[in-house]
Amino acid sequence: MGPEPDEIRGGAGYVAGFLFHQAIAVFAAILYVVFFDLVGADDNLWLWGLIGGLIHYMVAGPVVAMIPSLDPATGTVGGQGFAYKNYGLLDVTMSFMGHLIFGLSTGILYGLLHSMGGSSVAF
Repeated sequence: MGPEPDEIRGGAGYVAGFLFHQAIAVFAAILYVVFFDLVGADDNLWLWGLIGGLIHYMVAGPVVAMIPSLDPATGTVGGQGFAYKNYGLLDVTMSFMGHLIFGLSTGILYGLLHSMGGSSVAF
């Protein structure tokens, strides 16, 4: 059996959530690269990244509603709703903006690294 909710509340819960999210972000960035390759994106990767971020948000919203995640502040399992809607408008907005920023950053960084430091692919 895993740890009880009280054992992972607070700081340990936030660290566990952060590390889990970072692992997912690495996997998502790889999916973005596959997406860029599939659509033949070879310039304006900032825009392709924004499109990817929008798709990412639309996929992540329902996933968040389905997974039994733990709220480290309260110890409550589940209850976050679609794209964190049960936590309030600020959380929904931050989730949306975070996915767009992630997509934008991934597109720009991939463009810069893919072109060996040139900005013409990224922008």
